[in-house]
Amino acid sequence: MGINMLDMKQSNAQTVLWKLCSCRTSTVKDLAQLTGLSYATVGNILTDFVNSKEVMLGEMLSATGGRPSQFYTFNAEHAHVLALSARTREGKHMIRACAGNLYGELVWQAEQCFDDIQLASFEHMIDSALHTCPSIRILSFSLPGVERDGVIITNDYARLRGVSFTKHFQEKYHLPVIIENDVNAAVSGYGKNVETDSAIAGIYFPRYFSPGAGIIIDGKVLKGACGFAGEISLSPLGIDWISMDYENPQEVGAAISRLISVFCGIINPKYVVLYGDFFTESVKEAITEEIPGEALRNIFPSIIYQDDLDCDIITGLITQAVSAYQSGLKGDFT
Repeated sequence: MGINMLDMKQSNAQTVLWKLCSCRTSTVKDLAQLTGLSYATVGNILTDFVNSKEVMLGEMLSATGGRPSQFYTFNAEHAHVLALSARTREGKHMIRACAGNLYGELVWQAEQCFDDIQLASFEHMIDSALHTCPSIRILSFSLPGVERDGVIITNDYARLRGVSFTKHFQEKYHLPVIIENDVNAAVSGYGKNVETDSAIAGIYFPRYFSPGAGIIIDGKVLKGACGFAGEISLSPLGIDWISMDYENPQEVGAAISRLISVFCGIINPKYVVLYGDFFTESVKEAITEEIPGEALRNIFPSIIYQDDLDCDIITGLITQAVSAYQSGLKGDFT
């Protein structure tokens, strides 16, 4: 099978572009050494990207006092991605929307309460974001529930259940759509700065609903065959998480210790991130004291306590969306 020269040219161009992104600024010489491409090829590619405004001309500098070199700077503002997180906090239904550039840096954000979360709620936030930041190229959503093939199977918000979520927003905005479970997004965001060969579990305790978990193994979110990985409400542990007294350290500590022990025997995580607003020092001590047995104590993971998962969710959604953009995901759903 012959080599498709157009595909090779596009592949080389993307290699140069995203290597420059990782460097932020560089020269033809350095990029050629980093990519293994010829000086001429790299120079021609950069010229095209300067014309498309994906790359900007930088300074002319000389490191040795000799002939100065032209520096090129990656334009992280050429395109943006939008992260939207639906949450219930203190009984209030909220959507947080954040636009990020191609470095993953936030350039715009807004948050609004709604009587109920439905498709129109997201549309309101997306319209506001696009008005301020029309260069948004990917929509990335976080939802508390399970999605399969773009359809919402289970969800904390009744008006979203059974909805063809992906199709609706692709057809309305002609942009690619990513949907992620809220805890999967959070643990993905936390795992961004952790060694990629680790097993990590994140568990969120919302009080109003059963807890949910997200699992990352070797840098990838584990969703399971039907997307139900981490649905703790399906586990036959005999724990009533909704009626639990979260102000009782012994009760909640023993339950959480049992739950973490289950993860120890299945994925043996190096880290477990616990998200909740009740982790006093007494609760933390009870979790450690209630580890059921010496064998589990020997493999019990490092526990990280977080008051809320909002920041990790947005980091995870932005990271996934930027990665999708880099992989060439485009939108023309007409």
